[in-house]
Amino acid sequence: MNDPILSVHDLSVSFRRSENGIEKITDVVREVGFDLHAGESLALVGESGSGKSLTALSILQLLPYPHAFHRTGSILYKGTELIGAEQETLERIRGNDISMIFQEPMTALNPLHLIEKQIGESLALHQNMQGQEAYQEILALLDKVSIDEPKTRIRSYPHQLSGGQRQRVMIAMALANRPDILLADEPTTALDVTVQSRILSLLKELQASENLGILLITHDLNMVRKFADRILVMQNGRLVEKGKADMVFTNPVHTHTRDLIEAEPPVRVTPKEPGKSIFKGEDVKVWYPIKRGLLKKTVGHIKALNRATLELYTGRTLGVVGESGSGKTTLALALLRLIDYEGQIQLDGQILGKSSGPEMMQIRRTMQVVFQDPYGSLSPRMSITDIISEGLDAHKLMPDPIERDREVVRILEQVEIEPDVRFRYPHEFSGGQRQRIAIARALILKPRILFLDEPTSALDRTVQIQVLELLTRLQQQHGMAYVFISHDLSVIRAIADQVMVMKDGDVVEQGDAKTLFASPQHSYTQMLFEAAFMGATSSFAG
Repeated sequence: MNDPILSVHDLSVSFRRSENGIEKITDVVREVGFDLHAGESLALVGESGSGKSLTALSILQLLPYPHAFHRTGSILYKGTELIGAEQETLERIRGNDISMIFQEPMTALNPLHLIEKQIGESLALHQNMQGQEAYQEILALLDKVSIDEPKTRIRSYPHQLSGGQRQRVMIAMALANRPDILLADEPTTALDVTVQSRILSLLKELQASENLGILLITHDLNMVRKFADRILVMQNGRLVEKGKADMVFTNPVHTHTRDLIEAEPPVRVTPKEPGKSIFKGEDVKVWYPIKRGLLKKTVGHIKALNRATLELYTGRTLGVVGESGSGKTTLALALLRLIDYEGQIQLDGQILGKSSGPEMMQIRRTMQVVFQDPYGSLSPRMSITDIISEGLDAHKLMPDPIERDREVVRILEQVEIEPDVRFRYPHEFSGGQRQRIAIARALILKPRILFLDEPTSALDRTVQIQVLELLTRLQQQHGMAYVFISHDLSVIRAIADQVMVMKDGDVVEQGDAKTLFASPQHSYTQMLFEAAFMGATSSFAG
């Protein structure tokens, strides 16, 4: 085999912080070493907090130095030492020779700049490509990563794109300068299974044509099985196993590796007692007008949601699945009355479209949301106790600070977060812990309906299972109805009693979860299931 293009030796990562004037040092990555060859796919896997992303960020020296530092280690790119390299050297290599796809595209993309400018900056910096030439190259990149209507999306801001679309823009940016090495940190976290498959195929094609070395950082072992040549397994900052992918999957040596491979959410068992109907949506429709000309005349509509009908029951979960852009989140926003809609929505027989002012505030207490990105949805400037009690302020509840603090402690205990940490800030927690905090923020208002928009997509499988078990237990304790939006069908199978399948704004199939997984009727549903379960139709029924 040829010499590696990237060599990491004895890499350690430590953080220093000051407490009461005393410097404390925490070691988070310990003596990690590996090689990456041109044309090779190397997967770095492990649970949240295992040190995967810190290892990848070290390669491009993107850690918060000098608070972060390396006690030991060497990172060589084609013989050039990257640890401690001159800024000019790093700027030449970053985004040109070594590119990175970040895990959270909403925080990685600049909210003030159009997609065209953000991709164009890299082309201008490294290739001096501007004007019409850059415009055409950006369109080609967006088309390569399966962005629909690239001529429209190129003039969009990040907030105007879905989570999956933002992730694809990140991939386009990373591939813009045809790098030697691609560091892909959870590159398909926000993507549905069919787009995942297309993106992985695209990366494989580029790898073959450009001899691209890929370091894939992920918790998705199903993706690793399809994509990686070799695997590195990390636990608590150390490499505990490495080897060829097929050998690691068929004969894992370390117990942690076996635990990761065997982790799978259990199939949902619907309670025997019937739930009470508390919420209905009938023919809910969301169309956005397309206006053109000086008079802004309506020339058409973007049909985000077409006549969706559903019913929610206490202690039951409606799972909503579909590809990115299918209308899942639009449906939730309409049901929450956060966007304009047509149709009828009822809570306990009361038509919500006629509610306003204080009456609507009272209704909003009963319907809470847990968002997809637990880092982006929690204010970095607020402590955990302030974040969780924010809803109490909005609804003017519990003005007594002692009573309020007692309630925050109670809610944190319910979501299995140690109450003593409530004065810390979001960046001090792992992804799984942040999601528990987001759930606690919703629970403190004692809602009857909880909308969960991709709440486990950014979590590794073992933490996913823990969060799903937590949600199931909370539902049993409080009798809440859930609307659970996800592109991960194994997660839906573990949490949902009813399933709604969406495509291009339409509900194409809807019914009892067990029946639908055992025998999907619509061709689109069948295609989704086959992509998710690797064609094993016998696994649909669990």
